[in-house]
Amino acid sequence: MLRLLAIDTTADVCSLALLGPDTDLSIHEELPRQHARQLLPRLDALFADAGWAKRSLDAVVYGRGPGSFTGIRIAAGVAQGIALGADCPILPISTLETLAFEDSQVDQETWVALDARMQELYFARYQIGADGLPALIDTEQLMDPSGLPEPLSGVRLVGNGWLTDYGFSENWRAHLTTQPIALTLPKASVAARLAQRRLVENPDLALPPESALPIYLRDKVTWDNKPKVGS
Repeated sequence: MLRLLAIDTTADVCSLALLGPDTDLSIHEELPRQHARQLLPRLDALFADAGWAKRSLDAVVYGRGPGSFTGIRIAAGVAQGIALGADCPILPISTLETLAFEDSQVDQETWVALDARMQELYFARYQIGADGLPALIDTEQLMDPSGLPEPLSGVRLVGNGWLTDYGFSENWRAHLTTQPIALTLPKASVAARLAQRRLVENPDLALPPESALPIYLRDKVTWDNKPKVGS
């Protein structure tokens, strides 16, 4: 089993995890606009609790986005710095894929929508395979809810985007009143478990630290400071 550090700061939550032989520790704490100040002290505390040295890591996993522009940049930068110091690779993980993987069931289709503000959603569809891993059906998208595919029965809905009032069609509005929604934010502990599976099956997914790049999906910053739904 690989020794992994996972970092996700794509939302208002500071989410960190260490996963390895006989170790499964995590921090998942709401820290709106405090990631830059609070991330490193919490990382040091997590390593101290585990009794790990950073140089013992096999890889650093980070939430590459989409999500908060600032949070994505912080996660990518910290992941790169730690990986360079530890002389280990990185593995970027989509925040949407992390949400699809959490509490998933085999052969289940999962649609993930996150509030992207500006009346838009970060959206992706996944099929959970027989191995329990999510496979992206098409592409991750930034979209207006009016452009969503028609709702389907039996599809699992995940993410706070489903609770926005951003212009869903009448069919979607009716569908959302009857469907359970898994309202959750990306967790580093889930990303670490997903990364462990991915790297064991395909070690070539690991990348050099200088490849740590954020994925925004949007090419401009949202200046809307209203609280996100579910935050």
